[in-house]
Amino acid sequence: MTKLNNKTNTEINNKEKTSFLTFLYVGNTDAVFSEDTRRVFIINLFTSVGVLFTLPLGVVSIWQGKLLLGVSLLVIAILYSLNHIYLRRTHNHKLCGYFVIYPLYVLMIYLVYSGGVNGTGHVWIYCIPAVALFLHGMKRGLIELTLFTLALILVMYFMDSRFSEFGYHETLKSRILFSFIVVVFLSGIYEYSMSRFNQELKETTTKLKLYAYTDPLTKLLNRRGILQRLEISTQQSFHLLLADVDFFKRINDEYGHDVGDYALTQLAKIFQESLPKKDDLVSRWGGEEFLIAVCGMDEYEVFEFAEILRHRVESYEFSHLDQRFHMTLSFGLAGMNSSTSLREAITLADNRLYQAKRSGRNQTCRA
Repeated sequence: MTKLNNKTNTEINNKEKTSFLTFLYVGNTDAVFSEDTRRVFIINLFTSVGVLFTLPLGVVSIWQGKLLLGVSLLVIAILYSLNHIYLRRTHNHKLCGYFVIYPLYVLMIYLVYSGGVNGTGHVWIYCIPAVALFLHGMKRGLIELTLFTLALILVMYFMDSRFSEFGYHETLKSRILFSFIVVVFLSGIYEYSMSRFNQELKETTTKLKLYAYTDPLTKLLNRRGILQRLEISTQQSFHLLLADVDFFKRINDEYGHDVGDYALTQLAKIFQESLPKKDDLVSRWGGEEFLIAVCGMDEYEVFEFAEILRHRVESYEFSHLDQRFHMTLSFGLAGMNSSTSLREAITLADNRLYQAKRSGRNQTCRA
């Protein structure tokens, strides 16, 4: 019974946690935490925190008889609540970001001008730099923060604000400005370092994806790469050509592995240059095997293409330093369509490739 109760409590806690995260992600349940998802998450967090603070403070201000301040805070709370609803429906984080930061600018200026609740309005301005730099980046964020600082100077020194009514020392104004500028400076350093880190992270991710789907020697797609491309392709059907270099081991044994690597890279160039259409694909399937996928051709046309490619390789003289030699290819051909899956087509092409090799090599085998 105890175990059952513990299991039930765990399930309830997991559901509550999932509901809370769904609220913060405004219904976005994507497994990948993309940049757009991150911005939706943080902007919704800003709006939620804004409502949690402005709503009770607005009610308290109205209760204390400060009608204008209370109404202003309640308007911000309502605006942020509507912003959350709009963000949940559209995930338009850019527009919602505007409705976070610009009302916040206006509210902060008003709080400094009016003094806020018991003269504490100015203590809230330090949240501005982090929000502005996150939403608008370094350049635009710093421009807006500069304008906001000028507005603070105007309100505190050149307008008839209620700042002096709360018994503050005159030097507090300059201390507020200087400390705000320091916070802007520190926030700018943090945002700059984070933007550099994110940029380097994106570049590293791009390189890792390239390495994951590309053969480092020939620069062709690797096995994982071509399978992924074929699985997401919008083409209805492909014909697969599985090619293997005949007696490739002899080249490595006679001329060395450097010459063997050169032969594979030259062969990759020949394959790429020979592809009939831009949607056709070629990959290094493994070792000295290559998989070519062509679309928009019937089986006879693909067979003719394979024969032309085979004769081109057979007549090509490979030359590396002082070594000159020729190579031949064997092909296995199979079709991938609505009745034959990708895996089945690869198996058929592989079987026909070995049939071509058993039949004497340097030939194309089809159904």
